Amino acid sequence: MGATVHPTKRQERILAELRVHGSLSASDFAEREGISAMTVRRDLSELAERGLVRRVHGGAVSVETLPTAGAPHRPQPRPDATVRHGTDPAALFTLGLVVPDPGYYFPKIVAGVAERTEALGGRVVLGVSRYDPARERQQVERLIAAGVDGLLVTTTVADAFDTLELLDHAPMPVVVVERSVSEAPVGADLESVRSDHASGAALAIRHLASLGHRRIGMAVFDTPTTPQLRTGYERTVRQLGLDEDAPVEVIDETAGVGVATAAFVRRCLDTGTTAVFVHSDHYAVEFVETVTEMGLSIPDDLSVVAYDDEVAALADVPLTAVAPPKHDVGRFAATMCFERISAAAQTGFARRHMTLAPTLSVRESTASPAVFDS
Repeated sequence: MGATVHPTKRQERILAELRVHGSLSASDFAEREGISAMTVRRDLSELAERGLVRRVHGGAVSVETLPTAGAPHRPQPRPDATVRHGTDPAALFTLGLVVPDPGYYFPKIVAGVAERTEALGGRVVLGVSRYDPARERQQVERLIAAGVDGLLVTTTVADAFDTLELLDHAPMPVVVVERSVSEAPVGADLESVRSDHASGAALAIRHLASLGHRRIGMAVFDTPTTPQLRTGYERTVRQLGLDEDAPVEVIDETAGVGVATAAFVRRCLDTGTTAVFVHSDHYAVEFVETVTEMGLSIPDDLSVVAYDDEVAALADVPLTAVAPPKHDVGRFAATMCFERISAAAQTGFARRHMTLAPTLSVRESTASPAVFDS
Protein backbone atom coordinates (compact mmCIF):
# COMPACT_ATOMS: atom_id res chain seq x y z
CA MET A 1 0.00 0.00 0.00
CA GLY A 2 1.42 3.37 -1.02
CA ALA A 3 1.89 6.17 1.47
CA THR A 4 -0.81 8.83 1.70
CA VAL A 5 0.24 12.02 -0.06
CA HIS A 6 -0.65 15.09 1.99
CA PRO A 7 -1.23 18.44 0.28
CA THR A 8 1.50 20.99 0.75
CA LYS A 9 0.80 24.23 2.61
CA ARG A 10 0.27 25.92 -0.75
CA GLN A 11 -2.19 23.25 -1.79
CA GLU A 12 -4.00 23.58 1.54
CA ARG A 13 -4.32 27.29 0.78
CA ILE A 14 -5.78 26.43 -2.63
CA LEU A 15 -8.32 24.07 -1.03
CA ALA A 16 -9.28 26.68 1.59
CA GLU A 17 -9.88 29.30 -1.10
CA LEU A 18 -12.01 26.87 -3.08
CA ARG A 19 -14.09 26.10 0.00
CA VAL A 20 -14.93 29.78 0.31
CA HIS A 21 -15.17 30.98 -3.27
CA GLY A 22 -15.96 27.81 -5.21
CA SER A 23 -13.51 28.62 -8.01
CA LEU A 24 -9.90 29.66 -8.44
CA SER A 25 -8.01 31.30 -11.29
CA ALA A 26 -4.50 29.85 -11.60
CA SER A 27 -3.03 33.13 -12.85
CA ASP A 28 -4.72 35.27 -10.15
CA PHE A 29 -3.63 32.92 -7.40
CA ALA A 30 -0.08 32.78 -8.73
CA GLU A 31 0.15 36.60 -8.78
CA ARG A 32 -1.16 36.91 -5.23
CA GLU A 33 1.18 34.25 -3.90
CA GLY A 34 4.22 35.43 -5.88
CA ILE A 35 4.74 32.11 -7.66
CA SER A 36 4.53 30.96 -11.26
CA ALA A 37 1.25 30.00 -12.88
CA MET A 38 2.90 26.73 -13.93
CA THR A 39 3.45 25.83 -10.25
CA VAL A 40 -0.21 26.50 -9.49
CA ARG A 41 -1.36 24.43 -12.48
CA ARG A 42 0.85 21.56 -11.30
CA ASP A 43 -0.71 21.79 -7.82
CA LEU A 44 -4.20 21.80 -9.33
CA SER A 45 -3.40 18.73 -11.42
CA GLU A 46 -2.21 16.85 -8.33
CA LEU A 47 -5.28 17.87 -6.36
CA ALA A 48 -7.56 16.90 -9.24
CA GLU A 49 -5.95 13.45 -9.41
CA ARG A 50 -6.84 12.96 -5.75
CA GLY A 51 -10.43 14.04 -6.40
CA LEU A 52 -10.09 17.15 -4.25
CA VAL A 53 -10.77 19.71 -7.02
CA ARG A 54 -12.17 19.70 -10.54
CA ARG A 55 -10.04 21.29 -13.25
CA VAL A 56 -11.61 23.85 -15.60
CA HIS A 57 -10.07 26.15 -18.21
CA GLY A 58 -7.75 28.59 -16.45
CA GLY A 59 -8.02 27.07 -12.97
CA ALA A 60 -10.25 24.83 -10.89
CA VAL A 61 -13.58 24.68 -9.08
CA SER A 62 -14.60 23.03 -5.83
CA VAL A 63 -15.84 19.46 -6.13
CA GLU A 64 -18.94 20.72 -4.29
CA THR A 65 -19.69 23.03 -7.24
CA LEU A 66 -22.21 21.39 -9.53
CA PRO A 67 -21.19 21.48 -13.23
CA THR A 68 -24.63 22.91 -14.09
CA ALA A 69 -24.69 25.46 -11.27
CA GLY A 70 -23.32 28.35 -13.32
CA ALA A 71 -21.07 30.91 -11.67
CA PRO A 72 -19.83 29.66 -8.30
CA HIS A 73 -21.11 31.36 -5.17
CA ARG A 74 -18.70 33.65 -3.39
CA PRO A 75 -19.00 36.36 -0.72
CA GLN A 76 -20.06 39.64 -2.26
CA PRO A 77 -17.07 41.89 -3.15
CA ARG A 78 -16.54 44.63 -0.56
CA PRO A 79 -15.20 48.08 -1.38
CA ASP A 80 -12.27 47.90 1.03
CA ALA A 81 -10.60 44.55 1.73
CA THR A 82 -8.50 46.07 4.50
CA VAL A 83 -11.70 46.75 6.46
CA ARG A 84 -12.77 43.15 6.04
CA HIS A 85 -9.48 41.45 6.73
CA GLY A 86 -7.71 44.04 8.87
CA THR A 87 -4.03 43.29 9.29
CA ASP A 88 -4.40 39.73 7.97
CA PRO A 89 -4.34 39.88 4.18
CA ALA A 90 -4.24 36.08 4.07
CA ALA A 91 -7.74 35.79 5.59
CA LEU A 92 -10.18 34.36 3.05
CA PHE A 93 -13.26 35.66 4.84
CA THR A 94 -14.28 37.62 7.93
CA LEU A 95 -16.96 36.79 10.49
CA GLY A 96 -18.40 39.50 12.72
CA LEU A 97 -19.27 38.35 16.25
CA VAL A 98 -21.42 40.35 18.71
CA VAL A 99 -21.76 39.19 22.34
CA PRO A 100 -23.20 40.92 25.41
CA ASP A 101 -20.33 40.36 27.85
CA PRO A 102 -16.64 39.61 27.20
CA GLY A 103 -16.02 38.56 30.81
CA TYR A 104 -18.67 36.02 31.86
CA TYR A 105 -20.08 33.02 29.97
CA PHE A 106 -19.09 34.21 26.50
CA PRO A 107 -15.26 33.90 26.49
CA LYS A 108 -15.52 30.18 25.70
CA ILE A 109 -18.00 30.87 22.90
CA VAL A 110 -15.67 33.53 21.46
CA ALA A 111 -12.76 31.09 21.70
CA GLY A 112 -14.75 28.40 19.88
CA VAL A 113 -15.71 30.81 17.09
CA ALA A 114 -12.12 32.05 16.70
CA GLU A 115 -10.62 28.56 16.73
CA ARG A 116 -12.96 27.23 14.05
CA THR A 117 -12.81 30.37 11.90
CA GLU A 118 -9.01 30.42 11.88
CA ALA A 119 -8.93 26.71 10.98
CA LEU A 120 -11.10 27.52 7.95
CA GLY A 121 -8.80 30.35 6.85
CA GLY A 122 -10.79 33.32 8.14
CA ARG A 123 -10.67 35.88 10.92
CA VAL A 124 -13.12 37.21 13.53
CA VAL A 125 -14.04 40.83 14.34
CA LEU A 126 -15.60 41.16 17.83
CA GLY A 127 -18.24 43.59 19.03
CA VAL A 128 -19.52 43.85 22.62
CA SER A 129 -23.02 45.14 23.45
CA ARG A 130 -22.75 45.07 27.28
CA TYR A 131 -26.44 44.14 27.44
CA ASP A 132 -27.41 47.53 25.95
CA PRO A 133 -29.95 47.10 23.09
CA ALA A 134 -28.94 50.43 21.47
CA ARG A 135 -25.26 49.50 21.57
CA GLU A 136 -26.14 46.06 20.23
CA ARG A 137 -27.73 47.57 17.13
CA GLN A 138 -24.77 49.92 16.69
CA GLN A 139 -22.36 46.97 16.77
CA VAL A 140 -24.41 45.02 14.24
CA GLU A 141 -24.72 48.05 11.94
CA ARG A 142 -20.97 48.70 12.24
CA LEU A 143 -20.09 45.15 11.18
CA ILE A 144 -22.59 45.19 8.31
CA ALA A 145 -21.13 48.50 7.08
CA ALA A 146 -17.60 47.08 7.39
CA GLY A 147 -18.57 44.35 4.94
CA VAL A 148 -18.03 41.19 6.98
CA ASP A 149 -18.88 38.00 5.09
CA GLY A 150 -21.03 36.56 7.88
CA LEU A 151 -22.49 37.59 11.25
CA LEU A 152 -22.78 35.72 14.55
CA VAL A 153 -24.91 37.54 17.13
CA THR A 154 -26.04 36.90 20.70
CA THR A 155 -28.80 39.40 21.43
CA THR A 156 -28.99 41.19 24.78
CA VAL A 157 -32.40 39.69 25.54
CA ALA A 158 -34.21 36.60 24.34
CA ASP A 159 -36.92 38.56 22.48
CA ALA A 160 -34.80 41.23 20.80
CA PHE A 161 -37.21 41.64 17.89
CA ASP A 162 -35.77 44.96 16.65
CA THR A 163 -32.31 43.43 16.33
CA LEU A 164 -33.69 40.24 14.75
CA GLU A 165 -35.48 42.35 12.14
CA LEU A 166 -32.22 44.18 11.39
CA LEU A 167 -30.39 40.86 11.07
CA ASP A 168 -33.16 39.45 8.87
CA HIS A 169 -32.36 42.14 6.29
CA ALA A 170 -28.56 41.82 6.54
CA PRO A 171 -26.84 41.25 3.16
CA MET A 172 -24.75 38.38 4.53
CA PRO A 173 -25.51 35.06 6.28
CA VAL A 174 -26.43 35.40 9.96
CA VAL A 175 -26.36 32.85 12.78
CA VAL A 176 -27.97 33.75 16.11
CA VAL A 177 -25.94 32.33 19.01
CA GLU A 178 -27.38 31.10 22.34
CA ARG A 179 -30.84 32.45 21.56
CA SER A 180 -33.91 30.72 20.12
CA VAL A 181 -35.38 32.25 16.97
CA SER A 182 -37.51 29.35 15.73
CA GLU A 183 -40.70 30.80 17.24
CA ALA A 184 -39.90 34.52 16.94
CA PRO A 185 -42.29 36.68 14.85
CA VAL A 186 -39.31 38.09 12.92
CA GLY A 187 -36.04 36.61 11.70
CA ALA A 188 -37.64 33.81 9.70
CA ASP A 189 -34.55 33.37 7.52
CA LEU A 190 -32.01 33.32 10.37
CA GLU A 191 -30.25 30.23 11.63
CA SER A 192 -29.28 29.54 15.23
CA VAL A 193 -27.00 27.49 17.46
CA ARG A 194 -27.63 27.36 21.21
CA SER A 195 -27.26 25.29 24.33
CA ASP A 196 -30.35 23.30 25.29
CA HIS A 197 -30.77 24.99 28.68
CA ALA A 198 -34.08 23.24 29.34
CA SER A 199 -32.39 19.85 29.05
CA GLY A 200 -29.57 21.20 31.24
CA ALA A 201 -32.08 21.96 34.00
CA ALA A 202 -33.58 18.51 33.52
CA LEU A 203 -30.11 17.00 33.94
CA ALA A 204 -29.75 18.74 37.31
CA ILE A 205 -33.18 17.74 38.60
CA ARG A 206 -32.81 14.14 37.49
CA HIS A 207 -29.45 13.91 39.26
CA LEU A 208 -30.98 15.18 42.50
CA ALA A 209 -34.00 12.89 42.14
CA SER A 210 -31.70 9.91 41.61
CA LEU A 211 -30.19 10.65 45.04
CA GLY A 212 -33.63 10.49 46.64
CA HIS A 213 -34.66 14.15 46.76
CA ARG A 214 -38.41 14.58 46.29
CA ARG A 215 -38.76 18.30 46.97
CA ILE A 216 -36.31 20.38 44.91
CA GLY A 217 -36.34 24.19 44.87
CA MET A 218 -34.96 26.66 42.35
CA ALA A 219 -33.25 30.02 42.94
CA VAL A 220 -32.17 31.99 39.87
CA PHE A 221 -31.07 35.39 38.67
CA ASP A 222 -33.16 36.97 35.92
CA THR A 223 -31.19 36.33 32.70
CA PRO A 224 -32.11 35.42 29.10
CA THR A 225 -31.35 31.80 30.08
CA THR A 226 -33.78 31.70 33.01
CA PRO A 227 -37.06 31.03 31.09
CA GLN A 228 -35.56 27.93 29.47
CA LEU A 229 -34.19 26.72 32.80
CA ARG A 230 -37.60 27.15 34.42
CA THR A 231 -39.27 25.26 31.57
CA GLY A 232 -36.87 22.35 32.00
CA TYR A 233 -37.22 22.44 35.78
CA GLU A 234 -41.03 22.44 35.80
CA ARG A 235 -41.31 19.80 33.08
CA THR A 236 -38.92 17.43 34.84
CA VAL A 237 -40.58 17.88 38.24
CA ARG A 238 -43.88 16.86 36.62
CA GLN A 239 -42.38 13.97 34.65
CA LEU A 240 -40.71 12.48 37.74
CA GLY A 241 -43.75 13.05 39.95
CA LEU A 242 -41.78 15.15 42.42
CA ASP A 243 -43.44 17.40 45.01
CA GLU A 244 -44.36 20.70 43.37
CA ASP A 245 -44.55 22.91 46.46
CA ALA A 246 -40.79 23.60 46.75
CA PRO A 247 -39.93 27.33 46.57
CA VAL A 248 -39.02 28.72 43.15
CA GLU A 249 -37.78 32.30 43.14
CA VAL A 250 -36.07 34.87 40.94
CA ILE A 251 -33.57 36.61 43.24
CA ASP A 252 -33.62 40.39 43.01
CA GLU A 253 -30.06 41.49 42.26
CA THR A 254 -30.85 45.15 42.92
CA ALA A 255 -31.70 44.49 46.58
CA GLY A 256 -29.60 42.67 49.17
CA VAL A 257 -28.80 39.33 47.56
CA GLY A 258 -27.73 37.80 50.87
CA VAL A 259 -30.99 38.84 52.57
CA ALA A 260 -33.10 37.48 49.71
CA THR A 261 -31.12 34.26 49.69
CA ALA A 262 -31.50 33.76 53.45
CA ALA A 263 -35.27 34.25 53.13
CA PHE A 264 -35.35 31.70 50.30
CA VAL A 265 -33.36 29.16 52.36
CA ARG A 266 -35.75 29.59 55.31
CA ARG A 267 -38.66 28.80 52.96
CA CYS A 268 -36.78 25.67 51.89
CA LEU A 269 -36.48 24.57 55.51
CA ASP A 270 -40.15 25.37 56.24
CA THR A 271 -41.34 23.30 53.26
CA GLY A 272 -38.99 20.37 53.77
CA THR A 273 -37.08 21.16 50.58
CA THR A 274 -33.83 19.16 50.60
CA ALA A 275 -32.16 20.30 47.37
CA VAL A 276 -31.87 23.45 45.28
CA PHE A 277 -31.03 24.19 41.63
CA VAL A 278 -29.20 27.56 41.42
CA HIS A 279 -28.39 29.93 38.54
CA SER A 280 -26.12 31.75 37.79
CA ASP A 281 -22.84 30.12 38.66
CA HIS A 282 -21.53 33.26 40.38
CA TYR A 283 -24.71 33.47 42.43
CA ALA A 284 -24.32 29.81 43.41
CA VAL A 285 -21.03 30.70 45.13
CA GLU A 286 -22.80 33.45 47.10
CA PHE A 287 -25.64 31.02 47.82
CA VAL A 288 -23.20 28.58 49.46
CA GLU A 289 -21.72 31.37 51.59
CA THR A 290 -25.16 32.42 52.83
CA VAL A 291 -26.21 28.85 53.65
CA THR A 292 -22.98 28.32 55.60
CA GLU A 293 -23.41 31.62 57.49
CA MET A 294 -26.88 30.42 58.54
CA GLY A 295 -25.23 27.49 60.29
CA LEU A 296 -26.37 24.91 57.74
CA SER A 297 -24.29 22.32 55.99
CA ILE A 298 -24.02 21.51 52.28
CA PRO A 299 -24.91 18.80 51.33
CA ASP A 300 -26.07 17.46 54.73
CA ASP A 301 -28.87 20.01 55.16
CA LEU A 302 -29.24 21.10 51.55
CA SER A 303 -27.89 19.69 48.29
CA VAL A 304 -27.03 22.26 45.61
CA VAL A 305 -26.56 22.04 41.84
CA ALA A 306 -25.28 25.13 40.01
CA TYR A 307 -25.82 26.07 36.39
CA ASP A 308 -23.04 27.40 34.08
CA ASP A 309 -20.00 25.75 35.74
CA GLU A 310 -17.77 28.79 35.38
CA VAL A 311 -16.56 28.97 38.99
CA ALA A 312 -18.67 26.30 40.71
CA ALA A 313 -15.66 24.15 41.54
CA LEU A 314 -14.13 27.09 43.47
CA ALA A 315 -16.97 27.50 45.97
CA ASP A 316 -16.37 26.77 49.69
CA VAL A 317 -18.04 23.45 48.97
CA PRO A 318 -17.14 22.49 45.37
CA LEU A 319 -20.47 22.54 43.56
CA THR A 320 -22.01 19.89 41.39
CA ALA A 321 -22.78 21.86 38.23
CA VAL A 322 -24.28 21.71 34.76
CA ALA A 323 -22.07 23.16 32.00
CA PRO A 324 -23.57 24.44 28.74
CA PRO A 325 -21.32 23.41 25.80
CA LYS A 326 -20.12 26.97 25.19
CA HIS A 327 -16.98 26.17 23.21
CA ASP A 328 -18.91 23.82 20.93
CA VAL A 329 -21.66 26.42 20.48
CA GLY A 330 -18.99 28.79 19.13
CA ARG A 331 -17.44 26.16 16.87
CA PHE A 332 -20.75 25.03 15.38
CA ALA A 333 -21.96 28.61 14.90
CA ALA A 334 -18.82 29.49 12.95
CA THR A 335 -19.12 26.30 10.89
CA MET A 336 -22.78 26.95 10.10
CA CYS A 337 -22.07 30.52 8.98
CA PHE A 338 -19.07 29.40 6.91
CA GLU A 339 -21.19 26.81 5.12
CA ARG A 340 -23.56 29.56 4.05
CA ILE A 341 -20.80 31.73 2.58
CA SER A 342 -18.83 28.86 1.04
CA ALA A 343 -19.17 27.24 -2.35
CA ALA A 344 -21.43 24.54 -0.93
CA ALA A 345 -24.13 27.15 -0.30
CA GLN A 346 -25.06 27.27 -3.97
CA THR A 347 -26.56 23.79 -3.78
CA GLY A 348 -28.93 24.96 -1.04
CA PHE A 349 -29.98 23.30 2.21
CA ALA A 350 -32.67 23.73 4.83
CA ARG A 351 -32.53 26.49 7.43
CA ARG A 352 -31.17 25.04 10.67
CA HIS A 353 -31.78 25.55 14.38
CA MET A 354 -29.22 23.52 16.31
CA THR A 355 -29.33 22.76 20.05
CA LEU A 356 -26.41 21.21 21.94
CA ALA A 357 -26.73 19.25 25.16
CA PRO A 358 -25.09 20.44 28.42
CA THR A 359 -23.11 18.10 30.69
CA LEU A 360 -23.12 17.45 34.45
CA SER A 361 -20.06 17.39 36.72
CA VAL A 362 -20.74 15.79 40.11
CA ARG A 363 -18.77 17.28 43.02
CA GLU A 364 -19.22 17.59 46.80
CA SER A 365 -22.44 19.63 47.04
CA THR A 366 -24.94 16.84 46.36
CA ALA A 367 -25.80 13.76 48.42
CA SER A 368 -28.83 11.77 49.47
CA PRO A 369 -31.13 13.70 51.85
CA ALA A 370 -30.42 13.13 55.53
CA VAL A 371 -33.57 11.11 56.07
CA PHE A 372 -32.08 8.40 53.84
CA ASP A 373 -28.83 8.19 55.81
CA SER A 374 -30.20 6.16 58.70
